[in-house]
Amino acid sequence: MTLVVRRAAPADLEAALDVWRAANEARGRAPSPARVERVRTKLAAADAVVVIGTDGDEAVAMGLAEPGRADDGAGAPVAGYGHVSMVFVHPGRWGRGHGALIVAALHEGWARTTLWTRTDNARARRLYEKAGYRPTGRTSTLAEGDGIMQLEWVR
Repeated sequence: MTLVVRRAAPADLEAALDVWRAANEARGRAPSPARVERVRTKLAAADAVVVIGTDGDEAVAMGLAEPGRADDGAGAPVAGYGHVSMVFVHPGRWGRGHGALIVAALHEGWARTTLWTRTDNARARRLYEKAGYRPTGRTSTLAEGDGIMQLEWVR
């Protein structure tokens, strides 16, 4: 079947969470119960733009974008600016181009988006670079020691 990407309805949020969880577990990053609850809250936020990719009745991909904010996310929303927080594909569907469709759907409505990704996540970096993202030069380190880098896409 062909992947259908659409804006998620409230009834889709648990399926999106399941895709997120499965992808993290497949990468050896099983989330804690507290992390699962934080992601559930982000998906249900009033300003969240959640998209879901389905194949028939099965959710196989998901993405989340939020309004980009000034002051590294602590300030007011910036018009036309979105921040991509999540793009995940069920591991049984990796390598089929589903991530690219999710990213494209998350660009709708924004003139510019940014995201952060682990520097060692070659699969994600290839996806984002093919979608037109470019490194901003900003890097950081997560609490567990993983390096991350910021990427930017401009319409």
